[in-house]
Amino acid sequence: FYRKSRAKKLLSTTYVHLSLSLLTLCAAYTGDSHNAHAKRLSPEEEIMTPDWSDMTLRIHFAPERFHAGYDVDWSKYCRGLLVGARVDAFISGEAPHVPVAGLPDEKDGAIVYENDELGFAIINKPGSMPGHPTLSNHAEDVVSMFSAALKERKKSADKKPYVSLPQRLDIDTHGLLTVSTKKEFATYMSKLLETKTNCNINEDKSKKNGNAPHPSDGCSSADITKKYRCLVCVKDPASMDTISNFQQLGTVITHYLDPKSPAPKRFVRNKPKKSDHGWLQCQMRITKVGDERFRAACVLSNDDIVDYTLSHQLWGRQSETPAEDLGVSYVMELEIELLTGRTHQIRGQLKALGFPIVGDPIYGGGVCEFRSHMHGWNRMALQCCELSFPEPKWEESDDKKGKFLVASDKMCLFRLSEAWWTPYLEQYYQNL
Repeated sequence: FYRKSRAKKLLSTTYVHLSLSLLTLCAAYTGDSHNAHAKRLSPEEEIMTPDWSDMTLRIHFAPERFHAGYDVDWSKYCRGLLVGARVDAFISGEAPHVPVAGLPDEKDGAIVYENDELGFAIINKPGSMPGHPTLSNHAEDVVSMFSAALKERKKSADKKPYVSLPQRLDIDTHGLLTVSTKKEFATYMSKLLETKTNCNINEDKSKKNGNAPHPSDGCSSADITKKYRCLVCVKDPASMDTISNFQQLGTVITHYLDPKSPAPKRFVRNKPKKSDHGWLQCQMRITKVGDERFRAACVLSNDDIVDYTLSHQLWGRQSETPAEDLGVSYVMELEIELLTGRTHQIRGQLKALGFPIVGDPIYGGGVCEFRSHMHGWNRMALQCCELSFPEPKWEESDDKKGKFLVASDKMCLFRLSEAWWTPYLEQYYQNL
């Protein structure tokens, strides 16, 4: 912070000579340092000298950077829709048309599906980038980069188009993400997600009380489905049977989250009876375990070059024995249906079961470092691989003054068949 007592001339000179890269990232603010609503400076104001009435300038000289966002073209469609059937999109069972103008060039595209009339898009979010702007970086995030691409495509000179995220993914999670380009769709999707969480919790309470859910509750947990693919660490090979049994029996795995705990979040199997705050119920279901060929892959750095190679492909070469350093013997791929939506839910529940996700350092999965274009970042083996929900349709309000979106009888289905670690597992199986 620079204050008035440090000299007005210094402030003006500093502002005029601010690095353009810092302004591009919007890593500088003016305003009262005690006011949370300080003005964020942008490149358009680069040559201005503002009125230093409160004499406060805040600059983040080392802002967070998220270079993964530059590896995709936010105005183009995914190449996997057209080649190799790695990305699927179906509306009422039919594959939608991909416009010629949206075909990817050198970079792969981020768009899986887009509907301007209804106001939403499905994108394949890269890992290691946030959905929303951070305090020190207002440019390298999903909302900012998709909004900038949308404005460029529409050739609009107006202010930035409306873009919001009714569904969220952690920074290091990649995969399918819903983007709203109209407020009505944001409301529609938010209600679907909220209803799903509430219905699963109410259904669980009814079962515990010996009652069946009543049809009049209006709950249909099948309205929206979110599935995640992940690669987990197995420390005790005998424990793999536990996961397999969960999958075969269709068990709903329940934990309780302490909402006041910092990361890593606290997840417990049984809710404490005495507590001064409410615990949030978390539910998920394991729908698939491993590959049809193998349930798990060994990653011990022994004399077997196949196991040794997979271990270093996942965790890098910072250590000769990365799996042993973590106490991991095997890795196992799981597919999980999320029944409630809580912060860090899949990561925390799997950690509580004793199966942390590969590349999730705060929950015990180690660090998976990836380098591209002279930049390095960490990546986590967690992907939103499937998303389905009813396609909405427009209806007029009762007062005839506006329109809103309601569910139609058409279903939207989007699915990714590969994750960043898939080629490593394929190579492992082929070598075996």
